[in-house]
Amino acid sequence: MPIPRPAGPFSSAHPSRAALSLLVAVLLAGCVPTPESVVPAEVSAEVRGLRVPFDDFTLSRLDIHTIEYAEDLLTRACMRASGLDWELLPPPARTDTDPLHRRRYGVIEPKVAEHHGYHLPPPAPDQWAREQVWRRREALPPAGRRAAYGHDGQGGCRNTARTRLAEGIPKIDRGRLNGFIGSTFEASQRLPAVVAAFGAWSGCMKDRGFAYRTPLDAVSDPAWTSSAQASPREIAAARADVGCKRATGLVAAWSAAEKAVQLDAIAAHRAEFDRFRQARDAELGAARRLSSGSTQ
Repeated sequence: MPIPRPAGPFSSAHPSRAALSLLVAVLLAGCVPTPESVVPAEVSAEVRGLRVPFDDFTLSRLDIHTIEYAEDLLTRACMRASGLDWELLPPPARTDTDPLHRRRYGVIEPKVAEHHGYHLPPPAPDQWAREQVWRRREALPPAGRRAAYGHDGQGGCRNTARTRLAEGIPKIDRGRLNGFIGSTFEASQRLPAVVAAFGAWSGCMKDRGFAYRTPLDAVSDPAWTSSAQASPREIAAARADVGCKRATGLVAAWSAAEKAVQLDAIAAHRAEFDRFRQARDAELGAARRLSSGSTQ
């Protein structure tokens, strides 16, 4: 049975946080390289500057790590009460080494395209360390597994920790937030400015020997999934993709369109988005208070 990841109003086990990944899942083509000897691609200033209005109502990756760390602290306390120990995930880093918007509009960083094509770049050290903890949890002995996850994988100390951290957090319709994220992303692609940018980008790509209608078509080409490493043609396509995005101003046009669509959604459903923000702030605030009071 797979080890369940943390759950909460915005956690990866629920639609609202999963939606953030769902929007860019098609952009994450290929296998994730894991050797610690590989130097990860540094996040570009352009990526760090990407924001959308929904960011005020959802969690960043560092926020997610803060909540997971708080759940870990509560889990460890529960496990120790039973005479067992619990390996903590690393504390949240000070700087996000892999922002959630990094591939929102496909590959946009020249260095990533040059070295990895459409494949994911290797994880930063903090991300790698986190994944190693999750992998070690897969090998927990039966007694530790039952204590942590219960007999059905849904109980135990992990559920106790999630329940405690969720105390006092406003209830929200996670499906609604998921729907807003997905529908606005799709709607942004139908706006005239984005349709025009896609057309210009597609023409630019054709001039360079690649026939794709949109950047999503390029990044999700099945040809790129046949190997764990980017092929020379994949590298060439990704480099052309990034170059054409810059030549046509596609990222700026798409980002502006998505911001407009999201702002309209927020204005039309203000009460719901106020609740989304309250739930996000309450969960994150509780996690921060718990983490700051820990002696690790």
